[in-house]
Amino acid sequence: MKRLLALLLLLSVLLCGCLSPDSWEETPQLSGTESSSEATQDTEPSEVTEPSEETEPSEETEPSEVTEPSEETEPSEETEPSEEPTTVPTEPPTEPVQPSDPGTTSGNFRVHYIDVGQADSALIECDGEFMLIDGGNKADSSLVVSYLLDAGVEELDTVVCTHNHEDHVGGLAGVLAVFPVKQVFAPSQNTGTQAYNNFIKYVDQQRLETQQPAPGYTFNIGSAVVTILGPVVTYSKNDMNNTSIVLMVQYGNTRFLFAGDQELEAETTLLDSGADVKADVLKVGHHGSYTSTGYRFLREVAPKYAVISVGADNTYGHPHDDPMSRLRDAEVSVYRTDKMGHIVATSDGTNITFSWQKTSAQPT
Repeated sequence: MKRLLALLLLLSVLLCGCLSPDSWEETPQLSGTESSSEATQDTEPSEVTEPSEETEPSEETEPSEVTEPSEETEPSEETEPSEEPTTVPTEPPTEPVQPSDPGTTSGNFRVHYIDVGQADSALIECDGEFMLIDGGNKADSSLVVSYLLDAGVEELDTVVCTHNHEDHVGGLAGVLAVFPVKQVFAPSQNTGTQAYNNFIKYVDQQRLETQQPAPGYTFNIGSAVVTILGPVVTYSKNDMNNTSIVLMVQYGNTRFLFAGDQELEAETTLLDSGADVKADVLKVGHHGSYTSTGYRFLREVAPKYAVISVGADNTYGHPHDDPMSRLRDAEVSVYRTDKMGHIVATSDGTNITFSWQKTSAQPT
């Protein structure tokens, strides 16, 4: 009954024209025995749904062969008027809660890297509490809502929109139409796009306000501690990828870094600020673009594992050869949603194991 009511709510959003009816697809269930694991004593992921193939959003095509410039960036997905960045970080929205001891664990922590094609969405669950980081494209709303329902989500403690490009913010309107949310974090830059406006509409309907927490702000998802690391300066909306909220999730002695779409410039600024970016698992920035995951950043993070959220045969050619080469040189095990489908990392506070949807694929 709860699932039916949730789907009816999402259907009402579709009928209002906020989401594309073409995105409404029911996906088949996976067998729970089809998961693979990186380590022994693997924990099976929650039952997930396998999305059908979807057409990637139209975007400008990058050159097929690229080399890494010193501080070059890709074209923004949306053209915005020029605006100069300032160097004043936004103040925390409220006094941060006192986080629990990172060494305290309950044995129930998972990160779900949801396969939303050429987009981003990740669900963190710990002790019955949930945080969603990004919601994919507008067309991914039904997929993300179905995945959250299957994962047992009834309420989201936190929603984070890392930045306001459509492949991150687009699916959040449908999520907010279905699930009650306690707090919403997003960059302050108003892009004025339909995807962004739909997101704000449903934030308003829940009588919430988007907040941009300053670096150092901490809060809890269950016994996991979330720390905002960046951005450490304020970028203009003409530099949208670098406005990405960067956050670290720590459970026990295991750490998960989410880099959004930040590029080399923002990576350097973050490192120069003295931020502690060391992590066991890196959510690779900007879908594996050559504009992100520079040598210095990767050396400081020093991950054992990396996850790339990317669409098969996407027009950008992601992931690019340069960051993939750097990850290989650093002997990082790479998990890709285009090859492996939904990916779930499970932590007991000391060890991390991985399960994934397409069992014929293996990490590289």
